[in-house]
Amino acid sequence: MTGDRKILKKVFSDLAPRYEQTMEGELNRFWGWSYDGFVQQLIDHSEIEDDQFILDIATGTSVIPRKIIDTGLKRIHIIGLDITEAMLQQGKKNNAHEPYQSTISLTCADGMKLPFANNSYDLVVTGLSAHHMDVPVMLSEIKRVLKPNGKLSIIDVGMAEFWRHPIIRPLTRVATFVYFLFAENITRAVAEARDMINLKTPEGWEATLTAAGYTSIIIHKLPSKFSWIPEPLSIQSKLQQEEL
Repeated sequence: MTGDRKILKKVFSDLAPRYEQTMEGELNRFWGWSYDGFVQQLIDHSEIEDDQFILDIATGTSVIPRKIIDTGLKRIHIIGLDITEAMLQQGKKNNAHEPYQSTISLTCADGMKLPFANNSYDLVVTGLSAHHMDVPVMLSEIKRVLKPNGKLSIIDVGMAEFWRHPIIRPLTRVATFVYFLFAENITRAVAEARDMINLKTPEGWEATLTAAGYTSIIIHKLPSKFSWIPEPLSIQSKLQQEEL
């Protein structure tokens, strides 16, 4: 594991006992969302059907898998994957009764090195995690494990066009560092400021997905409290026909 991934693992290990409460506060502060509302947005924008094998990358405390199960879909199975064992331990506690216990499995691994066979999943979802990864590497791994006609659904922090300005962009990293230094701690401040470099505009996402071999790309800017901070994006796509 690289130093960058070790830092990220420490950040989310520290957050694990209060992850859901922290996300509730941050999503409300930045976007005007509740955490439950964020999860519902991801589900609403994903093509979830009966009889699917679903992978949730960076599952955290397994909120997304539980919310999917609560929709009442039949004969689905969900793997929740996270790099942080402490997060998964919290998830296991929350999944300890039916219908979650028999339907959700949890795996500790990196979203950029998926420990699954080719063509394993009908749908891969991930929320608020893509900017913490090397996106082309993540997309390549997802492409490998998706079945023919498999779908990908993401909600992540996006970047408005004006944030790409050569003066504005470094200032956003400084502002991010300062905010998380005072709101959390220096480890999270370093991780969040460092990973700002991975934020993409809708056009950037479309180009990256196309280069990775995805098609039928749909990108929505989601409603947000402020127009001057990185905006939420909903991104859906599937594999190119010739790769199936």
